[in-house]
Amino acid sequence: MQKWPTVRKEWYRIILLSVIVLLPNIYFAFYGNNLCGSSVFGRLVFMGISVLFFILPLLFLKPKVYFLLHGFFVLLAPFELAHIYLNRMPATTAFLLSIVDTNWDESTELLNSIRIPIIFLLFLWAFYFFVAAKKINKTSFIRSRKTAIAVSVIFAMIIFAGYSTNYLKKVYPYDLIYRGYQIYAAKMEIKQGFEKIHNFRFEAQKMDSLPDKEVYVFVIGETGRYSSYSLNGYERETSPRLSKTDNLISYTDFFSEANITSTSVSLILTRASARDYNRSFVEKSFVDAFKEAGFKTYWIANQSANNNFIRRIAKDADKAFFKETSFDETDNFDEQLWVFLDEILAKDDKKVLIVLHTLGSHFRYNFRYPDSYEVFKPSLKGTFDYALIASKNKKLFVNTYDNSILYTDFFLSNTIKKIKRLKSISALVYVADHGENLFDTDENIVFHGGSKFTEYDFHVPFFVWTSEKYDLQYPEKAANLRRNKDKKLNTSHIFYSLLDMAHITFPEQVLTKSIASGLLQEDSIRYLVNTNMETEELRIKEGEK
Repeated sequence: MQKWPTVRKEWYRIILLSVIVLLPNIYFAFYGNNLCGSSVFGRLVFMGISVLFFILPLLFLKPKVYFLLHGFFVLLAPFELAHIYLNRMPATTAFLLSIVDTNWDESTELLNSIRIPIIFLLFLWAFYFFVAAKKINKTSFIRSRKTAIAVSVIFAMIIFAGYSTNYLKKVYPYDLIYRGYQIYAAKMEIKQGFEKIHNFRFEAQKMDSLPDKEVYVFVIGETGRYSSYSLNGYERETSPRLSKTDNLISYTDFFSEANITSTSVSLILTRASARDYNRSFVEKSFVDAFKEAGFKTYWIANQSANNNFIRRIAKDADKAFFKETSFDETDNFDEQLWVFLDEILAKDDKKVLIVLHTLGSHFRYNFRYPDSYEVFKPSLKGTFDYALIASKNKKLFVNTYDNSILYTDFFLSNTIKKIKRLKSISALVYVADHGENLFDTDENIVFHGGSKFTEYDFHVPFFVWTSEKYDLQYPEKAANLRRNKDKKLNTSHIFYSLLDMAHITFPEQVLTKSIASGLLQEDSIRYLVNTNMETEELRIKEGEK
């Protein structure tokens, strides 16, 4: 029998390791914003259930084995803690999926900026595994079969109660296991979808056979706020060039259907919508439809090179250019995509579709523009520490973000000029994949991808430019493009609109979803795919615009 001092030390070690294991839940209980209205009672209930979920499995396993097994989740806990810190909620499916799909260069953008916490974390991991392996004994807590059965029944009841109240989706590591299963299921669905769509066809056809050169450019922006463009009424002059661009239309009420890139881009490129998101797994994109209609198709990008969905679309294009430069490079600006764009525009192709996938205002904003666009000061230019993420530094974030928008204005206006010089039947369409929060609301929400939605997450800039020759060739479409600029629209309109603009049709074309059609119907109810890959109605409080 162990002496009391020895037993007491054993319990101290178990309690210490337990606190380390429960750190994500402790942090969420104090800092989270989605616990029964964030009341004290709701936080206490959550913490109590977290402790029960932790203790009950421990009763059935030897402490040493239990803590060593839990070490896997201790290693993954920083992802949970980081998401709680940024979004005040546990890690979501979309967040974890973005980690799975990211590349090392993008990951180092975060890791390089938090070196000191990482050093502390390494010491904490070393301490945890040393104590678990060397200082915890192998004696089981439960030795009676009857006791084991009774505890099992209690555990099953708590699991059921936790699941029915959605607590299991918030208690770490059960939430991680659940989200991990969702990611696995999504990956399998994508893989099976790629196999299904190998022979998929839209049967798309060009409705005319014009001898003139036709060029359509679609630009996918990154992290764009509608309200941050002076073109859209912002008090700062962030889009002076676009404001002076002839034939440019800015749509006033256009919403993304997701607030994270991996989900939103799938909705933008395919016929999928928030209400049938899985359609993006089993159908091809508008790029493929243009190719069926006789267009040469090109994909030019400086991001998402490791995203399987993007890679599939780019592979099926006639030519793809990926500028795989580290996000931490100080000269990785969108204008470098012009090298590839100029090469394509100089070709003799008569019918051309070009997709440009840009970095836009991807965080960190201060890495997205050269020094000459350092207009709004003080900013984060030249340095960044994640400890700066606080509402007291709102001015720094807004200034830096606005500088990135000013650079996007430069990029888009000059891209239009390049197309305009062709004197062809041409159009450029730009949309941001999602928006961004900059400490706009009382909840001090920042960035995007959280479960607490604001209009800044979804209200995105959507621009359409057409050449003079396009307007002469398709006067009715040009008139409709302008007539529809103030209607309630979303990213599910893009597929049908682009094909209609290029006078391409297919058996399942829906002109009520085309901005170039007089039959366009605007949204009555808006939907979104939330960060846990679930469809829900978009509800935003008044005053959060």
